[in-house]
Amino acid sequence: MKTKIKNNKSLFSYFKKIILRNKHKPYSLQAKIKDIENYKSNITQKLIDKGVFKNYMPRFLNTDEQYIETVSPEISLYQFQNVQIDIKSSSILLNDELIVYRSKEERFNEGFVTSHNDEEARIDIKVKPEKLEDGFFLGGNGSWNWFHFLIEIMPKLTLFNGNTTTLLVNEIVLEVPSMKKILEIVAGNKFEIKYLNSDKTYLVQNLYYINDFNRVQFNRFDGLIKAEGTFYNHEVTRSFSNLILDRLTIKKDLPEKIFLYRKNTHRIAENQDQILEYLKNFGFAPVCLEELSIDEQASYFQNAKFIIGISGAAWSNMLFCRSRPKAICFIPDNAKEFSAFSNLSKIFEVNYYAQLYINDGAHTNSNFMINFDEFIELFNDLNEKE
Repeated sequence: MKTKIKNNKSLFSYFKKIILRNKHKPYSLQAKIKDIENYKSNITQKLIDKGVFKNYMPRFLNTDEQYIETVSPEISLYQFQNVQIDIKSSSILLNDELIVYRSKEERFNEGFVTSHNDEEARIDIKVKPEKLEDGFFLGGNGSWNWFHFLIEIMPKLTLFNGNTTTLLVNEIVLEVPSMKKILEIVAGNKFEIKYLNSDKTYLVQNLYYINDFNRVQFNRFDGLIKAEGTFYNHEVTRSFSNLILDRLTIKKDLPEKIFLYRKNTHRIAENQDQILEYLKNFGFAPVCLEELSIDEQASYFQNAKFIIGISGAAWSNMLFCRSRPKAICFIPDNAKEFSAFSNLSKIFEVNYYAQLYINDGAHTNSNFMINFDEFIELFNDLNEKE
């Protein structure tokens, strides 16, 4: 059956729809993966020298402290012209090259990077890229997550001294009051903030970019959770922490012993109430961080002298510890080398111990039990130490 077009106006509308549909049609491309180290000509300012980082493993009961040495890269401010970005990806698309930083076995498919191997990546562009004149990139893999946002991404702004007053930030920040407050503190009134849609690709005429000086592998091809690829810059992280604390309203007279109670979320131990009831005998109070403002979260951690809880982004708040607390973190047995929090504890003088639990599925699952007898032994040992 032929389509009947009644007049020129309907003919115009018909072709306009076709043009618009094709204009916004998603497309994919194959990009060659290039390490950011290959773009030294794009460096406008060298910030931190290359170094060797002591990467501390989680410490367990009756074990000695262990670390591996990890190379931390040279940190610089880069300027790239006419590049495409996705605010949920740490990668930069320059023509047919994907600019990345990665460590061994790392899998970084997030945002417009849908899959990759060691040499090539598939990039999916959902709609025609939106054009931006310039901006400093404050997004990346895990920019929707409290840990990656607070520890890896936001400290970069304290080092930025470039030729733009525009910040490019994941729009999810608008939905999370704690993230928004941190951004406002660090940005002050010096920057215009553009909140980028995670469903869009952006074409930036002049992009300013600082590579990672605080870093944890986003994911791995082998599915393991390991220490490999983790490094921190103690000086910048401590300075960033001081900046935030100076501008928050810190409450005093809070419980000094806190149990990080989890509810309405994932990774909840089936016997967390049993552990809480036991700890109440020693003066512990439950704290549900997702219900608190960033001022309250920071207050609890700054005052805390003993912290116990299940592994999760809440432990990023060790950034605010100032009372040299003891800590017990319950972590899944497939993450016994996960050193993100053990390294953070070193910077902020937290006496951090871990206890493993059996994890027979994804690390986000809640179908697990904390071995109560093992916990009692660890707790008593740590509680008796000065």
